[in-house]
Amino acid sequence: MDSSVLAIILFAIMAILSDKLGKKKPPKKMPRPFPPRDEDSKLPPPMPAPWGTEKKEGHISFEIPDIKGAPLPKGMTDEGGVYREPGTKMQDMLEVYREEMADKARTAAYEAKRQEEEAAIRAEEEAIYEKQAGLKKSRPSENILPRFTKEQVQQSIVMAEILGKPKAYRHRSPYRHR
Repeated sequence: MDSSVLAIILFAIMAILSDKLGKKKPPKKMPRPFPPRDEDSKLPPPMPAPWGTEKKEGHISFEIPDIKGAPLPKGMTDEGGVYREPGTKMQDMLEVYREEMADKARTAAYEAKRQEEEAAIRAEEEAIYEKQAGLKKSRPSENILPRFTKEQVQQSIVMAEILGKPKAYRHRSPYRHR
């Protein structure tokens, strides 16, 4: 028992000594980058103002004359008033886009005209068939739901909001528990 107490005391002494001897030295204090300013010292002069901030009276002291016979600039300005040279990438892309849109419009017009012609031909054939077969024309089936106008749909939505449940009482989420 005596030796175990002695071992613990030696271990504690070793821990304290190793802690004291193994510490890093504190870093040296760095000198201040600038010496302290004297109260009597003068401040540097203020920065000069940037050029062109002074108020100028009127405009340029001379007038630039027009160049007679000078050609007009090539290119054009876009919607923002920016000058564009012909052949620039933006101009080429705009031209390709306009051509594509014109092709689409022509195709859509052709398709609509073709469908109208087919519908007319089909109606004629049905009329001829009904006449030859001696069938009676049946009246077209009526829709179950009436046709609504835009104003009637808007009015129905407003009335549903007014007459319906308040939003706080609407439980539509399947994940929400009461």
